[in-house]
Amino acid sequence: MLNTYIEKLRPNAEVDAIIAATACFPERTLKKWQKITFADSEYVHVIVSGELELRRNSDELCILNIHRPCILGISTLYYDAELFSMMARSNVVVRSIKKDEFHRMIGEKDLWPALSNVLSWYICVMVKRDNVLVARNAYSVVREFLLEIHELITVHKRDINIYDYIQEYTNLARSTIIKILSDLKKGQYIVVEKGKLVSLNTLPERY
Repeated sequence: MLNTYIEKLRPNAEVDAIIAATACFPERTLKKWQKITFADSEYVHVIVSGELELRRNSDELCILNIHRPCILGISTLYYDAELFSMMARSNVVVRSIKKDEFHRMIGEKDLWPALSNVLSWYICVMVKRDNVLVARNAYSVVREFLLEIHELITVHKRDINIYDYIQEYTNLARSTIIKILSDLKKGQYIVVEKGKLVSLNTLPERY
């Protein structure tokens, strides 16, 4: 599951070291649903607290949900990437640092190895997400997301509508999602009440 994979590989010491090094930069608060685009951006954004989504600009598909401190925009240090934007899902405290200042700070504090580790982690996360979604049948995708939703509910106490969640993070038609979940309910693999996953048994590998 992507959520577990992200947490397992997260380079905590490196992320914390970079964020700590930016403590001298001013902070601002993004209100819920406020959006920041990386297109032609002059800034790297250090997320201090709050929850946000990373969305694909082409179709607003939600790529990742981020709820821990992180650094966004480092891939734009040398290239103008216009693929993603971020959307606040709660009030988000952020330090927006000009690229040249961020670049200088990383060099002065000898944090290039830490930054390389963080960027490598992001690449691994994106590759893992592609493995979950690309060239797979609809059932396999829904199955992966059901397992992730179950973890988010049981471990992180998230309140999730499974139909909305799966549609938001995939390109699957809502009718396809409803059909697969309906069949799983009939087979007593899942129990769903008012769109919420109540229980989940071992899911079949194939539909």
